[in-house]
Amino acid sequence: MIKSFTFVYVCGITGYIADGKLPLTKMVNALEHRGPDAVGEYETIVNQQHIGLGHTRLSILDLSAKGNQPFVSDDKKIHLVYNGEIYNFPELKETYLKNESFKSDTDTEVILKLYQQKGLDFIHLLNGDFAIAILDEIENKLFLIRDRAGVKPLYYAHQNEQLIFGSEIKSILRGGVKAELATENLQNFFVFKYSPRNETLFKNINRLQPAHYLTYDLNVASVQIKRYWDPNKSTQYADLSFTEAQKEIKKLLQDATEKRLLADVPVGTFLSGGLDSSIIASFLKNKPTINHFCASKEAKDLKKEGTTSDFQYAQQLANDWKINMAEIKIGSDNTNLEQIRNTIKYGDDLIADGSQIPSFLITKEAAKKSKVILSGMGADELFLGYAGHQMTLLDSWLSKMPFSKFIAKRLYAIDQGNGKFKAFRRYLHKLGKYYSYPHFKYGLYTIVGDYENSLSIFNGGANKSKRILDEYFPKEQNPYDCFKTFEYENFLHKNLSYLDRMTMANGVEGRVPFLDHRVIELAHAIPRKYKLSNTGTTKTILKEAFKNDLPDYVTKRRKAGFGMPLRSIFSSEEKINELLDRELFKSIVGFSLTDIERVIKNHLSGREDNSALIYALISFQEWYKMYILD
Repeated sequence: MIKSFTFVYVCGITGYIADGKLPLTKMVNALEHRGPDAVGEYETIVNQQHIGLGHTRLSILDLSAKGNQPFVSDDKKIHLVYNGEIYNFPELKETYLKNESFKSDTDTEVILKLYQQKGLDFIHLLNGDFAIAILDEIENKLFLIRDRAGVKPLYYAHQNEQLIFGSEIKSILRGGVKAELATENLQNFFVFKYSPRNETLFKNINRLQPAHYLTYDLNVASVQIKRYWDPNKSTQYADLSFTEAQKEIKKLLQDATEKRLLADVPVGTFLSGGLDSSIIASFLKNKPTINHFCASKEAKDLKKEGTTSDFQYAQQLANDWKINMAEIKIGSDNTNLEQIRNTIKYGDDLIADGSQIPSFLITKEAAKKSKVILSGMGADELFLGYAGHQMTLLDSWLSKMPFSKFIAKRLYAIDQGNGKFKAFRRYLHKLGKYYSYPHFKYGLYTIVGDYENSLSIFNGGANKSKRILDEYFPKEQNPYDCFKTFEYENFLHKNLSYLDRMTMANGVEGRVPFLDHRVIELAHAIPRKYKLSNTGTTKTILKEAFKNDLPDYVTKRRKAGFGMPLRSIFSSEEKINELLDRELFKSIVGFSLTDIERVIKNHLSGREDNSALIYALISFQEWYKMYILD
């Protein structure tokens, strides 16, 4: 039976420090979709600085006013707004706050009292997903804190002595920050298909990075940002044998999953029939109240994609385990400007990822039955599950062969979009193309789309993308150690961002057991061979640890990506012409329409697979119209 606690808040936070009063109510209203049930505001003046805190709440459990925020200490000196869940708050309450009196059963009040008792050191006690703002009028400081993995979003704009923050950028814009294109970040967007590190496409607006906190000292009007956790520095799981590591990962994942069942509403999972979601479902198969949801693609799309179907495996698993699973159909017809604009509206921090539309659609249907959804997100980044990781291994094999550069040229000659086994052709083509590149080539193996084509379409001046890749993949460093940081701080953050936006848009809370910080620490501690075997088997430790819990058709199946069938969609010149506004790109200085046309031509010919880049162009165009031109 799922335990009941009064603590889940699907919500948004916002606030400011400025030399005058800002429109806090408008800022809060911009986040209404994150929580229409209640709003709360607090404003004050400290050292002649105007300060505001705002919160919007969607009550999944307790509908009473006891859970409304901002929360305030008994002496009225500390105010707190918070978005997230602290999964271990009952234990924290019992261990550290036995002698305290409480006005509510919320984890918010536990956070407040822990801060009063321990100061910022309380962060290290939390197991959860959170974005927290604390105004301490004793210390005259405002703290913004983001969870270790970055499951909950938090943005800020700091100019001169003014600070505006929010769960989404739209609340910052309502606070008076002008929506301007950060042209200097645009090249990075097209290379990575998202803005890396703490960048956004909005000038002067940044993300607070995961596992960091920001301090605004009202006494001197200064801002400092510090990191409070680094998984690479944990020693708890060092030197585990392969057998020991298997036992530990099973124990941690089961506990992480059970912790994320705490809710008074129906709970479900995204079940693909792949390894990660099936592991989560294996812990829940004897809980008949759990709902499972799977997206299915049409056969014509799968053929053009060159991929396999998730649904047939999920359906077989559901039948074998006798679990409740709903099929949610997605297809090329869903990729239209209306759906693209819809995802951009909710995801103002632009991401060009074909998974956003199906995430929105599947969550919209799932919301009819479940308000909490567990996702297997994070396992591929932590346990080396992507094709780019296998390509890195192939690269090392190739380097030991005679005539390796000649072989690489032959691989590059492979057409990506013509012939059978399209997925393999794409990977081999990329390996051949970038084999002779410097050490940062390993990053190119894992990013989506083609690096050189992405660079060509916008003249960004200095090559920021190469500098970022150089920093993450320094010469002589083991590329698998580089992946730990590169993917954890970038690609994973991108995935978490769209998971948050697409679930929140439908009033659903997305939870990710694989991103329990203990699982992350273990994944960073174990050697590469536990994750990617010497023969190229991905996520080896997970497959071995759960081989007796999962059928072979799950553990030994070919990986299938989750997303819209972009290659199928953009195989049609008519569809590209329907979606792409060439006149807009002509009007923005820096874009090369010649290179855009070349990218499209090579894609349609089958020589290259530029579907991700074409989707990035269309996504940017609609974002630009919505936020910059509007």
